[in-house]
Amino acid sequence: MLSVSSENGLVPGDDFIGQVTRVEIDQLLPADLIRLDGISEEHVRLIADSELSMPPIVVHTDTMRVIDGMHRLKAASLRGDETIQVKLFDGSPEAAFILSVKANNAHGLPLTAADRRAAAGRLLGLCPDLSDRAIAAIVGVSAHTVAAVRRSTEQSAQSNSRVGRDGRVRPTSTADGRRKAAELMAARPDATIREIAKETGLSLGTVADVRRRVLRGDPPVPAGQAGRATAANTPAGPEATAADGAASGVDVTSSWRQLTRDPSLRYTKNGRQLLRLLSVHSSVAEIVDAVPSHCSQNVATLARECAQAWGQLAQRLEKLERSPVDSLG
Repeated sequence: MLSVSSENGLVPGDDFIGQVTRVEIDQLLPADLIRLDGISEEHVRLIADSELSMPPIVVHTDTMRVIDGMHRLKAASLRGDETIQVKLFDGSPEAAFILSVKANNAHGLPLTAADRRAAAGRLLGLCPDLSDRAIAAIVGVSAHTVAAVRRSTEQSAQSNSRVGRDGRVRPTSTADGRRKAAELMAARPDATIREIAKETGLSLGTVADVRRRVLRGDPPVPAGQAGRATAANTPAGPEATAADGAASGVDVTSSWRQLTRDPSLRYTKNGRQLLRLLSVHSSVAEIVDAVPSHCSQNVATLARECAQAWGQLAQRLEKLERSPVDSLG
């Protein structure tokens, strides 16, 4: 699997692009196009007819393949130019593709929604351990869209960890990390929360929660999260809790799909709000990692209040469903 981090330049910045130089057009290879419709000849003619000077194109140093600027390159050829200004990029082919997507989102002819989804699919194949949010930031779509593409891409390699936008590697399930943290606490009681967090890859808030559980004599992994450890490679989403629902005789996956396809929910403001609230449970692990240690108690208190409110809602809805039948005697 490809190793991904900010340090090795997979998510490149301007510091990976060299100074402007001039290169013969015949020496350049065409870009690995991310546009499903290919080059827009109309856009090429507009650039060629413009009297403004064109910004330098970006070219991969190792392959001399265009990363950003195919329309400008075609326009230069149409003008009859023999050379063109370029900036050379020194990085991996995967990093070059990411730079191409980012550059096309930043300027020039905008990518279509289909182009962006296709780019997200390719990135999932190249870098399956990048998080949905990291890919969304590169491609210019929502994290929900990337998650949907990840679920629909059967050939996409799966990983037990995700690399976030900050370059940090986080496990898709914190259950194993929590157990390891508990073992480290037992073996090294003087170790700080920060030291354990660094060794396990968990957030400071999660390690602090593990320490509180250990001190109380509770298991390091919450009961609701323990079952997810065996499904670390299962695509995220409401479907991921289907096994939990099966234990109670409830088909969670079927219920969720029916709700998301119901026009009375999808096309009303309150309905969409309800669907968003119901989908939160699929990202509990991410939410836990995002909670700072000094806020954990307040968040836990409010979470219990929310759980009680959801329980009351369920009871009321069940009564509404039963009442017509009960009234028939």
